[in-house]
Amino acid sequence: MNPLRLACVAPMLTVFLMGCASGGAVRPHGSAPPNSRRVQVEELMSTREPDLYEALAICRPSFVRPRDAMRQAPALYVDGIATAEFDAIHAISLPEVLAVEFMPGPDATTRYGTGHVGGALLVWTKRGRTLR
Repeated sequence: MNPLRLACVAPMLTVFLMGCASGGAVRPHGSAPPNSRRVQVEELMSTREPDLYEALAICRPSFVRPRDAMRQAPALYVDGIATAEFDAIHAISLPEVLAVEFMPGPDATTRYGTGHVGGALLVWTKRGRTLR
């Protein structure tokens, strides 16, 4: 290979490889992978917390944290049915839960209509037995 060509290709290859390399950062305990919107019951049960809210506060704190400037909590849907208050999440015991998914505000508004600025928390239980 021509020395001049090698002098041009080597720096570009180095920059490319540096861009592809992993940063090697370790996620802190309880933080979700960047695009993880669903949490399985096994992860929730590993927290040993009594109710769904407390387990999510450990596994996926972003699921239960208010999202907008008005501090609006996500809407809560249990087995596809909207609950009146987000605080109903405290009444859901972990042994009943199959999976939990967070839906961002724009997606929740598209699916369920207005009033979902804070997103939606979708909970599937053993009573409902239907995972979508």
